Amino acid sequence: MESYQIAYRLASSSPNKFTTVEVGSTVRQFTATDLTPESAYIFRTSAKTRQGWGEPLEATVITTEKRALSFSRRIAILRIAPGPPQQLTTPQSDVSSRSLQLHWVPGSDGSSPIRYFTVQVRELPDGDWQTYSSSISHEATSCIIESLNPFTSYKLRVKATNDIGDSDFSAETEAVTTLQDVPDEPPGSVLVTPHTTSSVLVQWQPPKAESLNGLLLGYRIYYRELDYDAGSATESKAVRNPSALRAELTPQSSFKTVNSSSALTTYELTQLKKYKRYEVLMTAYNVIGESPTSTPVEVFVGEAAPAMAPQNIQVNSLSASQLELTWDPPPADSQNGNIQGYKIYYWESDVQNDTEKVKVLFLPETTVRLKNLTSHMQYLVCISAFNAAGDGPRSRPSAGRTHQAAPSAPSFLAFSEITSTTLNVSWGEPTAANGVLQGYRVVYEPLAPVQGVSKVVTVDIKGNWQRWLKVRDLTKGMTYLFRVQARTIAYGPELQANVTAGPAEGSPGSPQEILVTKSASGLTVQWTEGDSGEKPTTGYIIEARPSDEGLWDMFVKDIPRSATSYTVSLDKLKQGVTYEFRVVAVNEFGYGEPSVPSVAVSAQTEAPFYEEWWFLLVMALSSLILILLVVFALVLHGQSKKYKNCSTGKTISNVEESVTLDNGGFTALELNSRHLNIKSTFSKKNGTRSPPRPSPGGLHYSDEDICNKYNGAVLTEGLGLNEKPLEMSESEATDSDYEDELPKHSFVNHYMSDPTYYNSWKRQQKGVKHPTSYRYEECSASETEPYFQTVITTQSSGGVYTPTGQPAPGSRTPVTGFSSFV
Repeated sequence: MESYQIAYRLASSSPNKFTTVEVGSTVRQFTATDLTPESAYIFRTSAKTRQGWGEPLEATVITTEKRALSFSRRIAILRIAPGPPQQLTTPQSDVSSRSLQLHWVPGSDGSSPIRYFTVQVRELPDGDWQTYSSSISHEATSCIIESLNPFTSYKLRVKATNDIGDSDFSAETEAVTTLQDVPDEPPGSVLVTPHTTSSVLVQWQPPKAESLNGLLLGYRIYYRELDYDAGSATESKAVRNPSALRAELTPQSSFKTVNSSSALTTYELTQLKKYKRYEVLMTAYNVIGESPTSTPVEVFVGEAAPAMAPQNIQVNSLSASQLELTWDPPPADSQNGNIQGYKIYYWESDVQNDTEKVKVLFLPETTVRLKNLTSHMQYLVCISAFNAAGDGPRSRPSAGRTHQAAPSAPSFLAFSEITSTTLNVSWGEPTAANGVLQGYRVVYEPLAPVQGVSKVVTVDIKGNWQRWLKVRDLTKGMTYLFRVQARTIAYGPELQANVTAGPAEGSPGSPQEILVTKSASGLTVQWTEGDSGEKPTTGYIIEARPSDEGLWDMFVKDIPRSATSYTVSLDKLKQGVTYEFRVVAVNEFGYGEPSVPSVAVSAQTEAPFYEEWWFLLVMALSSLILILLVVFALVLHGQSKKYKNCSTGKTISNVEESVTLDNGGFTALELNSRHLNIKSTFSKKNGTRSPPRPSPGGLHYSDEDICNKYNGAVLTEGLGLNEKPLEMSESEATDSDYEDELPKHSFVNHYMSDPTYYNSWKRQQKGVKHPTSYRYEECSASETEPYFQTVITTQSSGGVYTPTGQPAPGSRTPVTGFSSFV
């Protein structure tokens, strides 16, 4: 049914003057409006199918006028939709495996005749309501529902329709279950293999759940022996028993419950005749009966597939594409016949489903080579033996890895940030690494000689993490050939590409008015915008050329197009290095023409005033003057005190020795226990300055060991000398230094040759006599020094030294550059 046509006219009008309306095939009612009251109308309805319109059905209807109710004899008739059917039942006696009968009692007709009933059915538990029929006669009180599924539960409901409209659906029936039926399908994927020399193993998949049509009780396996003609042609021979040899499997005994529909169930047929061929088929059954039979399968009994896998599997790598396998056959008692060959299953680790391959060896050999393998790839290998009865079980996977090989070419080669003298070249990993990537080699050269020289540059990059290279020594406008290759144990093929250094066509022109200003914290580069090229400028970069390298390199990038200056912190620059800067504009075509280089600017940080040399010199001179004033005051105070002591004739507890100097003054020599410290005031600065004469009150000697080296002189006996650094200036000496330390003078380099006096000068007690002369040991100076004034002393019983300007009797004439004590 495609549609319906409704036509109507006044009975008194022309017979051909119909008002026609066409509605869909699912519409069962139509309301005509704007009709004349108290008039007769003729309605005509026809249905349309693919064959065309059918015969119309005609009826006469008299319209009425709405009248108000009154106590007169006028009667008003109220027409409404019908009430829903009631008391729906499905007697069990009317239920079969694929149909049932529904009964109901009609409800109120709503003062309008019932036209038809509609029945809907819902399959439990999750089905939707489906309309079974919408054209059930208005006189019917029952309906047979067909085409149902066996052993399935349903609910049903009904509604009525009159001229006013549809009723509500009735209350749903109780769940009703159709009866069971025989399974529609047999077990699937039936496989029969020899298990022992007198039994076979039957394997199958359960039928689909929707085809069982009830509760599955089990399976039946039918099998029979086949006879052979002399020509070895197989021919089936029916056994004497019409039902053949049958083994029934029930869930309680031989059936194994399987949760997954893809898993196999198995059963072993035993006590079969040796060296006979059998035919086997299967059915599934429930309480109603058996399913159709499966396709018959033939099997030869007498030999069984090997019960165990090959042993001691070894996988050895021969090359980057070959593996060698060796193994031992299965144990003899598990072979179940003559081994005819082996099946080798191998695949790449972790991708078995996508890469598994099988190699069949039709000889009972125990070694094979696998070829055309992927380089540096781990493979897993399983091996099974087979005989005439079938394949034995697989061995456990054994692993082996092929050798490394040279990699393939890099996957891509690209250039970026191309300026007049620099660019970045980058590349991708090889598609096939064929091993552990050790690094890359980048080779580039100009296609034409530059200034008569064609330089080829080779850069080796270790590791796989860096796949880019910054090139900084290019020539503007020159085209270069780049070649990149990866390396594992060897270098792979090259990937080549050409690139031209310098601005691309359409790129911006050079910025103008480059100015670099320096402050205490940084350098500021300023510029003005130049020609933007064929596209608007998108930003700027700054290139720098340090004096210690001499090559331009990108210093700052991604500067916004609105900027006209950029400040560089001095902390980012190398101290003591001068820099030149130039600015490059950028647009969609790339980097443009660089600006004129700026004036070279030093990156040296300006030191604060307190670190300037002039400030340090002033402070040093001020300190020296202050120290000299303090020393002069102390010396005057000491001399006045000593003169006072001599005039009073007081006895001095310590033995004091005086020596007369050239200036006529005198001083006291204290032989105390302090070490001899040599002030740099009297040292030779840089080996050229001669030490001055001792100042009064400034000489003090120690009775401890005297150093064996002074101002480059080495003692013969190896005695030690502690010497302050020579770089100390005179201004660094303090008052205590002058009082407590011995000035550097040549006479400290000479000691008595008597071994008892090698270690120290000792203070002698009063009344002890000393020899009048001593022997000397000469010291060899590391460099020639000017002749110092020689001071010679003699000792008397009164403890006072008499200074002279000439050598005393019994003493040696001192050598130039040395002083002596006698």
